[in-house]
Amino acid sequence: MSSAFIAHALEFGLVLSAVLSALLLIVLRANPEIMLNDYPPDIRAKWGPMTERTKPQRVLAAILLFVAGLTIAAWSIKRLPVLAGGVVTFSSGFVHFAIMFGTFNLVDLLLLDWPLVYWQPRFFVLPGTEGLAGYTSYWFHFRGFLIGIPIILAGSALCAAIVSSLM
Repeated sequence: MSSAFIAHALEFGLVLSAVLSALLLIVLRANPEIMLNDYPPDIRAKWGPMTERTKPQRVLAAILLFVAGLTIAAWSIKRLPVLAGGVVTFSSGFVHFAIMFGTFNLVDLLLLDWPLVYWQPRFFVLPGTEGLAGYTSYWFHFRGFLIGIPIILAGSALCAAIVSSLM
């Protein structure tokens, strides 16, 4: 893999990170309950089940995030054949997607999750759950980062299989 190939994957990882992070912040600002399943267990337990009003909002947010991610991933493969030496193999596709998705996973941890834990802006705290230990748990988010790694590898393999068979 050339340095241009790696740089391309990193560039699109940063684009993916910027877009998805902005969308996640908008979702949190609009209604933090949409992200309830991503809160630590003590906060989820205190809050209780998601309200019926929020469930369709969660579906809409998930669709929006998925479409944004898929669009950026599709956009990222436009120059891939040139950067991969003419043919996108499974391995070159896998490396590209693993770097791109892995960049997002790392940016999400370091520039979104941990700063939210540190600053705890009001829009991030679910009403009635203020002061719970989960809001100060860096470990919870680091664990999520680690759980994301095999998911990223599996997703990268799937995307690489699709792209290498189509290109």
